[in-house]
Amino acid sequence: MNETWLKPALLGVDRPQAICTGGAMDEVLQAIADADDPALAYSRQLGVLAACRHAAMPLASAVLPPPPAPHDPAALPVDHAWAPLLATLFNTGQAAPWLKRLRQQACVRLAAQGKHLPVAVLPAALDAGSRFATLRDVLRPVLGERGRWLAACNDEWRYALGSIAPVATAEDLEQVWNEGSSEARLQAFQQQRAIDPSAARARLQQNLKELPARDRALFVAALGNGLHADDEALLQALLKDRSREVRALVGPLLARLPDSAHARFLQAQMQGLLQAQRSGLLRRSTWQLQAPAAAEAGWAEAGIDSKRPNGESLGERAWWLYQLARQWPLQWWCQTLEKTPEEVLAWAQKTDWFAALLRAWIEQVDAREPAWVEALIAHKASYHHKTALLALLPVQQRERHWPATLDELQAQGLLHTVLDSTGAAEVLGPAYSQALAPQVGALLGDERLRYDYLLRDHLLELLAVLHPSVLAQVQVAEPPATATEAMLACTQQARALLLTRRALYAPI
Repeated sequence: MNETWLKPALLGVDRPQAICTGGAMDEVLQAIADADDPALAYSRQLGVLAACRHAAMPLASAVLPPPPAPHDPAALPVDHAWAPLLATLFNTGQAAPWLKRLRQQACVRLAAQGKHLPVAVLPAALDAGSRFATLRDVLRPVLGERGRWLAACNDEWRYALGSIAPVATAEDLEQVWNEGSSEARLQAFQQQRAIDPSAARARLQQNLKELPARDRALFVAALGNGLHADDEALLQALLKDRSREVRALVGPLLARLPDSAHARFLQAQMQGLLQAQRSGLLRRSTWQLQAPAAAEAGWAEAGIDSKRPNGESLGERAWWLYQLARQWPLQWWCQTLEKTPEEVLAWAQKTDWFAALLRAWIEQVDAREPAWVEALIAHKASYHHKTALLALLPVQQRERHWPATLDELQAQGLLHTVLDSTGAAEVLGPAYSQALAPQVGALLGDERLRYDYLLRDHLLELLAVLHPSVLAQVQVAEPPATATEAMLACTQQARALLLTRRALYAPI
């Protein structure tokens, strides 16, 4: 129906008038026009046409099917011994921590063997990756061509296309940048940064305005690899970024450029606050630290907020000192005070500003400074950050900070620390696992599991992180005769978990 009917409807209809559609409805409309009052008949024709329009099914243009997926010789065949195990891991709807770990381990194990997931498991695995972002990095390498083909057909699975091959040409890079996901663009940027730092920096500068705050933070963090004096201008401008997260990343990066204006400003600030004094008969130097007494005009340019936020636990002067200290390299304290990280912490605790310094140092420390990580872990004041700090150390170094018995881990409340600081695809070391293995199996039959649901979950997750070499030594104890359904379910899950892990780590 077109709009030729509109003019008669507006001007009025005083004689029989049929609406012509040029189709099969014309006879019906003519009959309605001849059967009644002209104006009423015209209105009825419009009603019939409106009903037909609502009843009609608009047909979309034909959709061309995608080309067939290429054959993947690395995909495990359907009759492979791992196929039913992988199907069980990915088809279940559970999200228990131990199951998430087994999925990660299965993907890592497959990748190490140069194999891909069986075709039948791919949809469930892609669904799992869409629900749990932490699975995606280990899942992508084992999807194969068929998995990527499926991902391209479903918007919820497009995350699987985020991992890209190294860009070969400028055209490839432009395509990824213009059409790829945020993840793919970040990877392309990191690749370009490694090959042509100045071009990568120029690209980021051109596109900063269109990036959301989260993406800006990720790209700024990527500038830390291969940081160069030429990055100063871009980073200096970002000190005024509207995102606090971005500003917090930029300051420490600029401080790593010793000749930058920002680094010189911070050094002048810190040297004004830290003064050496000679005292005693031997006139030994002692260091005195004072927090800023008043806000300075240059702070806004250095990404320092002079106004303390509502709800901030630090006092005003401590808040200012914290913002300065969190941007300044940790090694500066050791070099200036001529102390080890442990000694710096002991010195700081005697000042009035320990809370501000400790908070700044905990936020700033990373895996590149293991001596500082160890010192912070050993300090009682950082107890609430111990899990995050332990995660910065290699597995073997972490284990030195844990008791060697399960009873001690429970008594000290450290079992969750062991689990939380162990990465999703990581396992404990062989020696530490050897000490815990028999204790875990015995505790699975203990009466304490009757009411302690957290302990049940922790024991299952602990079974998932024991080193593969000790799995054969774990003997799951029989539950007591009075065991509850929850205890029986825990025992059943423990045995299934062990069987699955033993099969995954057996030779292919």
